[in-house]
Amino acid sequence: MISFLHCADLHLGMRITRFDPLTANKLREARFDALENVLKAVREQAVDFVLVAGDLFDDLTQEFLIAQRTYKILDEASSVPVFVLPGNHDPLMSGGVWDRPPWTQPGKRLQLLREAKPVEVMPGVRLFPCPVLRKTSMNDPTAWIAAERGSDEMRIGVAHGSLRIREDLPADDHLIARHAVTDKQLDYLALGHWHGRRYFPDPDNVERTAYPGVHEPMRFQGGNDVQTGWVPAGGANREEFLDSGKGEVLRVRIRSAGDAPEITPLDVGRHVWKEEQRDLSSEEDLVRVIQDVANRDKRELSLLRLRLTGFLDAATMLRLTELREILQNRYFVGELDDAGLHIRPSEDEVKSLAGQGVLGRVLARLQAESGATDEAARKLAERAVLLLHQLAREVQG
Repeated sequence: MISFLHCADLHLGMRITRFDPLTANKLREARFDALENVLKAVREQAVDFVLVAGDLFDDLTQEFLIAQRTYKILDEASSVPVFVLPGNHDPLMSGGVWDRPPWTQPGKRLQLLREAKPVEVMPGVRLFPCPVLRKTSMNDPTAWIAAERGSDEMRIGVAHGSLRIREDLPADDHLIARHAVTDKQLDYLALGHWHGRRYFPDPDNVERTAYPGVHEPMRFQGGNDVQTGWVPAGGANREEFLDSGKGEVLRVRIRSAGDAPEITPLDVGRHVWKEEQRDLSSEEDLVRVIQDVANRDKRELSLLRLRLTGFLDAATMLRLTELREILQNRYFVGELDDAGLHIRPSEDEVKSLAGQGVLGRVLARLQAESGATDEAARKLAERAVLLLHQLAREVQG
C-alpha cells in the first residue's frame, strides 16, 4: 500500500492586477497559506510522499525571497519527501528560478525532478517524471517512458500538459496521449496544467489519470472579465483553466501494483471564490438575497461576485445600498453587478411622488427612454428615474 498527495498549479508569486494592491498582496499570501494547509494534510493523512505536477511558480523570474521561502517550506516543514516537476509556467530553462539558489542545492526532503528518468521513491515504487523544458512543445512529455513493468513494481507517472481528449487542443500545448497511463503500464498518471479537478478512466474504466485542480483558487467562475488579471500560458479563453473556486489536492492510495487507485479530493484552500446570479421581481426577492448574503459563514474569507437581473420598483431599488454595504464591509471581496437589473416604478409611485405637474412629465419621459434599445442610454434613463424618485421622496418628507 502506498499513499501520496497529488497537487499542481500552485502558481506561487502570481501577479494579480484586478484588485487594489492590499487585496492583491493578501491573495498572493493566501497561496502560501494554502501550501501550509497541504503540508498539514500530509500529517493528517499519513501519506508517504507529495507530488507537485508542475507550475509550482507562476513564472521563471521569481524574486529571491519567494523562491527561498517556497524551498524552505517544502524542504523543512514537510515530514515526507516532496517531488517537484517543472511545468509550462516554470519550465526547466537556463537562467530561471531552478538555476538559482536555493534550488541549485540538494534538499533534505525536497527533490526537483530535472531529468526524464525513473526515480525510486521507496522500495517497490518508481516515479517516472516528465519535466517541461520550454513553455510550448509539440512533443508528448510521456513519450520517453518505457512500457516495461517489473515484478510487483508500482509505477507512477507525473507530467504537465494537456491530455489529448479532443482534436481542437493547441498542438504545442505538451499534448499527452489519451491512454498514456495504459500504454506505459502505469498505475497512476499525476497530471498538472488544467485547473479543474478531473479524472479519466483507462480502457478498463478504471480512473488512473487525474488533474487535481488548484490548491488555491485564482478567479471567479465567469468570463475573462472577472479574472484576477492572470492569463494562462496555455492560452486564454479555455475551459480547462477554469478552477472550481476552491482549493484542492488529491490523496491517492494504491494497495498493490495493478490495483485501482483510491482518489480522494481534500480541501486545502484558504479563500472561496463564488459567482452567483439572482433574478428579482419584488422587494421580497431582494430581502431574501440581503438576508442570505448577510448570514453566510466565513464571509471574511469569501470572494463573492453577485449578479442581479430582473425588474424592481423604484422604492425597492433604493434598498440595493444595503446589499452593497454588506458586500463591501463583511466580505473579503464583495462585488455587486446590477447591470441586468432594471427599474420599473409602479403607477402608484408615479402618481403619489410625481403627480401631474412638471416632475410627473419628466418622470414619464424618462420611463419611456428607459425602454431604449441603446444599452448606455437605457441605463442612464433608469438611473435618472431612480434619482428623481429618491428626490421626490425627500421633498415630500
